[in-house]
Order: sequence, then C-alpha cells, then structure tokens
Amino acid sequence: MSQMNTQHQPNNGRVRWAGIGLTALIGILALTVQWGVVTTKLDQVGRQLDSLTVEIRSLRGDLVSIERRVSYLEGRFNGRSHSQAGDPP
Repeated sequence: MSQMNTQHQPNNGRVRWAGIGLTALIGILALTVQWGVVTTKLDQVGRQLDSLTVEIRSLRGDLVSIERRVSYLEGRFNGRSHSQAGDPP
C-alpha cells in the first residue's frame, strides 16, 4: 500500500500546479477582457466629449451673435428715445 501512495504523489503535485496555472490563466483572461471593456467605454466617453465641445463652440458663436444683435437694438432704441425727447444723440 505504501507503494501506491508514492506513485500517486507526483501526480498530485502536477494536478496542483495545473490548477494554479489554470486559475492564473483565467485571471489573466478576465483582466484582458475587463481592460478591453474599460478602454471601449473610455473611447465612447471621449467621442461624446468631443461632440459636446463642438456643440458648446457652436452655442458660444450663437450667443455672441445674439449679444451683438441685442446691443444693436439697444443702441437704436436708446437713439430713438433721445431724439424723441429732444436730446441730441
């Protein structure tokens, strides 16, 4: 019976190392997949930020245009009110 124990002992070591190796391989694969998911999400966030930046620039241009028009209208309105009151413009 002692001969059977000595024969199975080397296999136990191989099985143990195979289990450790398999666990490590699965862990590395999981990290690789997770890294791919994270980088994909970051790329999507980057694209959304780029589109928001373009939209903000467009809105900023619209705001400048509106401010210019309001300033022009305020100038005309103030000019009319002075001329109606008899004050020189």
